[in-house]
Amino acid sequence: MAMKVGCAAWTWTEPAHNPPYEGAIKAIGELGFDGVELILRDFEDVECYWTVKKRKEIKSMLDYYGLEVSQFAMFQNVMDGLASLENDRKQKSIDAFKAGCEISAALGCDIVNFVSPWPDTITAPNSYLPEYYYINVPGVDPRIRALQVFQTKLKYRFPKPFEWEKYWESHVDAVRTVTKIAGSYGFKLAIENHANTMTPHTDSILRLCEEVGEENLGANLDTVWAYLQRENLPWAIYKYDKKLFHVHMRDGDGLAAYNLPVGYGNTDWEMVIKALKEIGYEGYLSLEWAHDSEKHKHCLESLNYLRTLIAAV
Repeated sequence: MAMKVGCAAWTWTEPAHNPPYEGAIKAIGELGFDGVELILRDFEDVECYWTVKKRKEIKSMLDYYGLEVSQFAMFQNVMDGLASLENDRKQKSIDAFKAGCEISAALGCDIVNFVSPWPDTITAPNSYLPEYYYINVPGVDPRIRALQVFQTKLKYRFPKPFEWEKYWESHVDAVRTVTKIAGSYGFKLAIENHANTMTPHTDSILRLCEEVGEENLGANLDTVWAYLQRENLPWAIYKYDKKLFHVHMRDGDGLAAYNLPVGYGNTDWEMVIKALKEIGYEGYLSLEWAHDSEKHKHCLESLNYLRTLIAAV
């Protein structure tokens, strides 16, 4: 079975990640993708968007376009309680995760995903990422933007005392809980690498998998975030091996630009595909970027580029 090419619904939505997703599904289906990635954007979306009726409507729409759901994601603000030492916050995220599994089951998807969260007691220049990662601002030359933000002095604040192992052990326990919930549905859970989180890179995700000790826990490799953190992408793929469950595909320059369509940066995609084939990966390559005024053009180009590369390598 060959690798399949999908696209994240939030590549098509503005603001990114927010429902509704019907327009994205239509566009992705009409372009001829194999699958679409859907998401639980916020706690309230369980009742305000992902109703039982909506799940059935979306499933019918997916069937009409012949699309699979490559994985069902749960956004960072929904899952950040998994890095908290506060039991109430942690339980709120666990409950939301279970609701996400219910939605995923209704859509016929057996992989769920979230970006590794970060300890809520650590504060940085903003709640998600340091300012220097916000390079791709619509209408602003990324080189000029880079000059602006790299002059920003970062001011992190940590609680005193900051006991890293205490946070890590709590996080491992929380991830073990949700991994077992995923397992009760017959699902895999793919943790995504992201800067400034509990598991920002390949080795930390593999450590998490080892300490959690559940076979259905693995990784969603986000290629550009690995690249920005100076990871060798083929090496990361070889390290993950059978723990690699899903892949986010977008391009960058390894320095600042991180939100480019596949083929528009300097990533060695031929080596990436070669490594994926060598580990026997047969899952999804899911296009994922945001704020693209030419998304139709870029998604079609990337889809054709990847399919050609998969066939040729």
